[in-house]
Amino acid sequence: MTSRFRWFHGQSRPLWWKLSGVTIAGSIVTGAIAIHAIENVPLHCRHSLWIALIAEAFVWILLWIIWNHVVATWQKRALRDSLTGLARPTAFWEFTEYAALQQGASPWVIAYLDLDNFKQVNDRWGHGTGDAVLKMWGRLLLSQSRNCDIIGRLGGEEIGWWFPHTTAEEAQTALERVLHLCCSTSVDGLAGFSFSAGIASGQAQESVWDAARRADRALYEAKRAGKGRVSEASL
Repeated sequence: MTSRFRWFHGQSRPLWWKLSGVTIAGSIVTGAIAIHAIENVPLHCRHSLWIALIAEAFVWILLWIIWNHVVATWQKRALRDSLTGLARPTAFWEFTEYAALQQGASPWVIAYLDLDNFKQVNDRWGHGTGDAVLKMWGRLLLSQSRNCDIIGRLGGEEIGWWFPHTTAEEAQTALERVLHLCCSTSVDGLAGFSFSAGIASGQAQESVWDAARRADRALYEAKRAGKGRVSEASL
């Protein structure tokens, strides 16, 4: 879990680094064997042997690069939503629960965000435009988040945002800044998108799920109050 969490945040070393020790050790052993073997090979055959060894090394390096790419692609697809670039629901809840346990008594906030009137965008301009709006929203949220934040697409246009080491006031300020940016962003000729959000501060002995339920209720309060706003959950 720790390695998956660090990889998601870009904190772990890439696979090539982890394998480099094995690769270097293998290269040293292979080189030593090859040098010893070449010394016992007739002079007129050494050139061909060197070519064979270099070709074999090239093949192993190529396979290693391909494998690294395959693993990295698999990890990305498993953890991140392909349209928005945000965490998938399973990854979001797994990582937030883990991160909440790791930070102890430090304050944290979970927020539920939902695009306002998104169904009308799909119905009037089509799902292609709707997907473009979601893609824009995902990029905007990621650009305004900290590296320690966790943002996930929970379903449709609903987003979860976990703020570690953050008070409710700080989270509300951050969300209102993003709301302002969202309202001034255009997609496919359409401008002025807004969202509603509900936030809940984590309480002592409270799980992320329990706080999320309060944030969800606060989201609906924001919708009922007129949309395009951030509402804080009561205890």
